[in-house]
Amino acid sequence: MFALKRRDFVFGFLSFICSLKGLTCSQWMSVQPQVNGSLGESVILPCVFTHPRQNNYKGAIAVKWIKGRELIFHCNLHNTTNSQDNCTDLLQRSSERLSLNGYPKKGDISLRISNLKFTDATRYYCRVELDYERCSSTDTELNINAPAHIISLSLDLDAKAHGMMLKCLAQGNPVPEVKWTFSSGVLENYPIKTDLSNYIVISSVPFSDQSMYTCQAVNSLGQDQRTFPPDHPNCFGLLVATCFLGSLLLLGLVAFLIGVIKRRRSVQGVMQQ
Repeated sequence: MFALKRRDFVFGFLSFICSLKGLTCSQWMSVQPQVNGSLGESVILPCVFTHPRQNNYKGAIAVKWIKGRELIFHCNLHNTTNSQDNCTDLLQRSSERLSLNGYPKKGDISLRISNLKFTDATRYYCRVELDYERCSSTDTELNINAPAHIISLSLDLDAKAHGMMLKCLAQGNPVPEVKWTFSSGVLENYPIKTDLSNYIVISSVPFSDQSMYTCQAVNSLGQDQRTFPPDHPNCFGLLVATCFLGSLLLLGLVAFLIGVIKRRRSVQGVMQQ
């Protein structure tokens, strides 16, 4: 307990001395206010520190990265030639999506995030702890960009509408705009729900099996579209016709087989007589 209090006192005293000399975190830690990444790819969040005593420092270095208020990554090492980095990805240990991209002994503690997801978009803070100083950076805002993509286009029973609705689920950043067309023209005045936290747009229109529908999602990075029913504008009619013809063929085959069996039996009866 006494050792911890003594260490905190030393940290506080050294921080006070640094402040008297005009040294603050904002002066010897540098980050990028905003970083843009693309969905599914990798991105680097830059963070460097240039404390005047770093060149002659041979003590411990602790590197920490915070996502919002959650500690997601940390490294422990010593500022010596043969020191090995001991880093832990606290976000997903199995996938190891987080890794140290910089070289702490040279003052670079930048973080690499692989296989970006929409849930990665938030504020990040880097922190470095030396024997004589602790300092956290200002925040870095990570923005995830993605072209418009239609996740699904499917039928959905709507109890309020008392009928079938065709639901289009689209995602992207910037949040995509959804447009509907069907075999008779353009659909307007359809309800749209937006989930900004996941960059999702949900749109539904009344469904009729007499029409073909197309849902199109568009943003500044790209567009995507799907058609329902898929593959053929009259796939319901084609399906019915195919089933009908198949049934006729099956009935005809059964009748043919029955006729063959009857003829064989009659021939066998004649031969026996």
